Amino acid sequence: MDYHYSVLSKEAIEHLEVKPKGIYIDATLGHGGHTLEILKKGGIVYGIDQDPKNLELATQRIKVEGFADNFFPIHSNFNKVDEIVKNNIKQKIDGLIVDLGLSSDQQKSEGRGFSFNDTSSLDMRLDPEHQEVSAEMIINTASYEDLYKVFTKYGQELRSKPIILRIIRERQKSPIKTGERLADIIRNYYKEHRFPSKIDPSTKIFMSLRIVVNNEFENLKKLLDQTLSITKPNGKISVITFHSGEDRIVKQFIQKSNREKLIDNVSKAIKPSFEEIKMNPLSRSATLRSYRIV
Repeated sequence: MDYHYSVLSKEAIEHLEVKPKGIYIDATLGHGGHTLEILKKGGIVYGIDQDPKNLELATQRIKVEGFADNFFPIHSNFNKVDEIVKNNIKQKIDGLIVDLGLSSDQQKSEGRGFSFNDTSSLDMRLDPEHQEVSAEMIINTASYEDLYKVFTKYGQELRSKPIILRIIRERQKSPIKTGERLADIIRNYYKEHRFPSKIDPSTKIFMSLRIVVNNEFENLKKLLDQTLSITKPNGKISVITFHSGEDRIVKQFIQKSNREKLIDNVSKAIKPSFEEIKMNPLSRSATLRSYRIV
């Protein structure tokens, strides 16, 4: 099994300063890479993931590695971390890590809708059983004005207006039901106008849809606020973002909380090394910020 590569893992785990028998939350379990590093250092981990497939995969991986006794998987959204601490852990924690990137199988899997090449879905819900609104629903029913807000606010797509007009024209012919078709609509627009793009032209549109479908920015704000109440004094928090909007939310939270003397030991923004980017090009947009609860 090719497990997802955990970005900035060494730096993020070092900041946590894991204590033997200390209690930690991995708020985005994924394939369990960060959790395994905490477990190897003697920590106890409650791993949260909204995606049941990730929970199953990570749980099996951790069992095979021999660390199942100190690992507790939880199917939930990390915006409910205060409830999880209250109901499952019943005491304050020693630290928390959150990695806001998609796992590699989510990015590439057929039938999830995250991939530009998905020929069967435009879903993008992390937990389809408990989420109502999919990317397919937004693309096929949202107004011009609403799509413009999504693509500009979350994707910062400078060519949103003509792309939206093309999407509306195409959906009038037949519903846009796959990632491949949506990506082709965007790519063809770029190609016809000979606009250069260092990344796939579909990237910003897909990212903005994923953020809205999964309410990612609001959930991040809730998580950060809750770290102040669920963590012991001197407990450490590590946050890895992959989007300028996410990083802005984290930075603003840290600045405000630091002024109010609720946190300290704030790290500078840490980016992946040249070697890490070379090994995993998807890590290039990652940023790690960390802080300590007072």
